[in-house]
Amino acid sequence: MSRPMRVLLDGLQAGNLSGTGRYIMELARWLPVLGDDLELAVLWPAHVLHPAISPEMRISFVTVNAQTPLARIYQGHGKIRSMLGETRADVVHYPANFSPLLTRSGRAKVVLTVHDLSFLREPAWYRWNRAAYYRYAARKSVRHADRLIADSYATATDLSTLLKVPQERIDIVPLGVGEPFKPATPEQQATARQVYNLPEQFFLYVGTIEPRKNVVRLIEAWSKIAAGIPYDLVIAGREGWKCRPVKDATKISPHAGRIHFPGFIRGEELPALLGAARVFVWPSLWEGFGLPPLEAMACGTPVVSSNRSSIPEALGDAALLVDPLNIEQLAAAMRDAATDEELRKRLVAAGLARAATFTWRRTAQLTLAAYRRALEK
Repeated sequence: MSRPMRVLLDGLQAGNLSGTGRYIMELARWLPVLGDDLELAVLWPAHVLHPAISPEMRISFVTVNAQTPLARIYQGHGKIRSMLGETRADVVHYPANFSPLLTRSGRAKVVLTVHDLSFLREPAWYRWNRAAYYRYAARKSVRHADRLIADSYATATDLSTLLKVPQERIDIVPLGVGEPFKPATPEQQATARQVYNLPEQFFLYVGTIEPRKNVVRLIEAWSKIAAGIPYDLVIAGREGWKCRPVKDATKISPHAGRIHFPGFIRGEELPALLGAARVFVWPSLWEGFGLPPLEAMACGTPVVSSNRSSIPEALGDAALLVDPLNIEQLAAAMRDAATDEELRKRLVAAGLARAATFTWRRTAQLTLAAYRRALEK
């Protein structure tokens, strides 16, 4: 292509408090830096500060009101349609599992990022109406995409087995660990603990509180070892759906007073809090990638996580991986990671090395390659 490759990126989910929001933010930051042959237009939510741009970058942000789900749906249909014509885009990239169901891409090739298909594997993890919508939207979005990006081999396999997508239509593009995630100073860690009123030593979970994250078994596993170790349990993150079992498990724990719920952790304070934890514990039942444990590794914290889905791909042998349904196994791994100093040293060193191999720069490079493959079709 003699002229620049014109790409339209749907960034309306940039304000999402999960990994999807971070993914979109980093794409908007890195794509124009690396794409010499790229002309990028980004539809962006007005309530979210977009990455800084320099005059030589061929990128434009079109900001719209997208603070509510209904506003995002409306803008995703109407504004994307008009921008496709205005930009004469060669590629339109939908980076958050679904494309607008009523919008046609015209001449533009459609690239769709699918982070995970857990709503197809286990609909009971979601509210019934949300699971039904996700199933319908995923099937339609995948069918209309020219090229699919999956965060992991696990998600690529699900696309093939659950939605019958040929492997040759899928690019596997791992996520990255941002530069702010690095070991914090004792002063920074102390400040983070003070901001959220947390104890000196603790196990830490960070993520949305929902059934897929397996928080009930985390509480049960910690309760088995709490009497013999001085480390409290901190469960950080916003409440998602079906949270009542988590609250009930907390109430019946014999050590309920040592379980802390600080809520959502602001991005600027997350690295220091990850570094302050004795052990980061993430026993999720299913993930499309597994970004939080990698970020904890980058902050120098030992990790205990799940041996399911994409998580072993991301963490390799740099974490203690256990069967997330086995409470005894989870409890033993937590105790070992907290108390065995030789094991801790090995996990910290291996974790720092592992996390360093995942960069947003590489994510953007592989994404650009996916755009070019879409145009070859």
